[in-house]
Amino acid sequence: MTNVLVLSGSNHSFEESAEVIHRFLSMRSDMKAMLTDDKDILNSPKMNTFDVCVFGSGFTRAVRQDDGTMRRVPELNKAQEDGLFNFVSGGKGLVGIHGSGWWIGGRAVDLLGGHANCHPAGLAFTVNIEDFDHEITLDMDDFEVDDEIYIAAYDPAVRILASAEWHDAPTRWPGSSRMARAASSTPRLDTAPAPLANPPCRR
Repeated sequence: MTNVLVLSGSNHSFEESAEVIHRFLSMRSDMKAMLTDDKDILNSPKMNTFDVCVFGSGFTRAVRQDDGTMRRVPELNKAQEDGLFNFVSGGKGLVGIHGSGWWIGGRAVDLLGGHANCHPAGLAFTVNIEDFDHEITLDMDDFEVDDEIYIAAYDPAVRILASAEWHDAPTRWPGSSRMARAASSTPRLDTAPAPLANPPCRR
């Protein structure tokens, strides 16, 4: 039995999708999923009971300043962030979705294997399967999705599982990073509930 923590949160409106993700994971006979928006769980002994964390509310959030400009501030405090990094470096799994790779730097980039800070408006596009041997993409075919597509920079050492193109510019970072068992999904897949109705997006 795989114990999964789905860490919800209002940043990037991830709470809407976190409920959907928790629901379909809970339907699996080989998984036990817990949903919470309490980020302090990341640096608590409770984390030792989980095998993987689904994380989508991100490392940073935008806060409007008095002069009207926006400033990026940390979404996690240091203890919470340290807890997440220790979880992964200890051999546990991380599924970083959408906001986890948005406007990040430093060790968060090393953790996920890449980052993004640009995307066009939502559109329909094809997700191309690149690696047919990985357990996530095994027996999968290319599929269509209507979503945002992130323009990402990624580490060449990352194992690419799937890719998509926008104006002939490839965005191809969903895959495994160098740190333990971290994986990420660069398109907005799974952040809005609608794409989750598409079975391939649940993989």
